[in-house]
Amino acid sequence: MIKNYSLGLLAFILLLGSCNNSSKTASAEQDTVTRASLNKPEEIQQISEVITRFARAYLSQDNEKVNALIHPEHGLAVIYRPGVMDDFKLVDSFDIRNPVPAHYLYTTFENDKTLTFEALPEFQCDTDKWTKYGFMSDTTKTSVTHLLDTIMKYQGEYNEVKYDEATLKKVSILEDGSYRVILNPTDEHFLIFHVKQFEGSWFVTLLDRSYGNCDA
Repeated sequence: MIKNYSLGLLAFILLLGSCNNSSKTASAEQDTVTRASLNKPEEIQQISEVITRFARAYLSQDNEKVNALIHPEHGLAVIYRPGVMDDFKLVDSFDIRNPVPAHYLYTTFENDKTLTFEALPEFQCDTDKWTKYGFMSDTTKTSVTHLLDTIMKYQGEYNEVKYDEATLKKVSILEDGSYRVILNPTDEHFLIFHVKQFEGSWFVTLLDRSYGNCDA
């Protein structure tokens, strides 16, 4: 009797674990945004052009040229870190004289790196160094980010911030399906942004001013 009870209990535990694993797998699949990889020569040429144009315009602090690469309807999302937790601001245009956040100036630096398409580097806070240096974008279908969604989740959970439907829609438009770019010739100098295609034209949709900073 005891043996049969033990076997039954073991079977129930195994079944429960199987259900939990299935639930986690399903959740992970739902959180994944499908995005096609770029590999055709004309696609690479188009995305290369907008990436290099934005980097040059930003580093030369040319408002007009930067804003020419920001979608006139959807604008730009700027991620920053005001404290322990990341936050973001949606702006219609870029202004070198009015940075987001106000105390973190848009700085320039020398760049002699050539754009390549490969896995992106990571910044390691324990050493304050990047895992590699260069000018890189990952255009594979697996390099999808959920930065803005994650920020909204934590801001809602810990700071009780509520976002209206218009913000949720714009966030989705700006980040879903975008391609991340990291320009980091040194540990101290870097520029991180996303680009996305809208009806055949490429625009810069997100500026990440948080990643690569471990002050908080």
